[in-house]
Amino acid sequence: DQRPVPGIRMYQIQYNSSADDILVYRMIPADSRSFLLTDLASGRTYDLCVLAVYEDSATGLTATRPVGCARFSTEPALRPCAAPHAPFLGGTMIIALGGVIVASVLVFIFVLLLRYKVHGGQPPGKAKATAPVSSVCSQTNGALGPVPSAPAPEPAAPRAHTVVQLDCEPWGPSHEPAGP
Repeated sequence: DQRPVPGIRMYQIQYNSSADDILVYRMIPADSRSFLLTDLASGRTYDLCVLAVYEDSATGLTATRPVGCARFSTEPALRPCAAPHAPFLGGTMIIALGGVIVASVLVFIFVLLLRYKVHGGQPPGKAKATAPVSSVCSQTNGALGPVPSAPAPEPAAPRAHTVVQLDCEPWGPSHEPAGP
């Protein structure tokens, strides 16, 4: 029925969602030509009807007459960013911790190699090995063998000091003590 409604007092808006059957009523002034609904849930389909509220002149009572109905849907809600899953965090932490350990071991090995090179190939704190001996030296108590011109020392007389002589000639069967 599209006849003009005489004596409109206000408009009544009725709407409900298909997800629930709760009917919501809103009243707006008669001189309003638009309205804004702000309490709608996202991702739902709504049925909305506008009714004119007027005073029936025949009975004197308040009556309603439908002006129009509509069906509409709201946009679905944007999915909020969720926190990363626990297995992702656990795996990431294990990889990060393993990387730190590997890096620490590599730095430790590098420092040891550097110290080894600085100390000439010997571990720090160790005495450096002597070079290999290319000739053999013998140590004597000063006597070079039988000397005919010198008298033999007396066994009872103690010596004040002992002479040590190093003979660095190659040792072998042809070695003869030098004579006067």
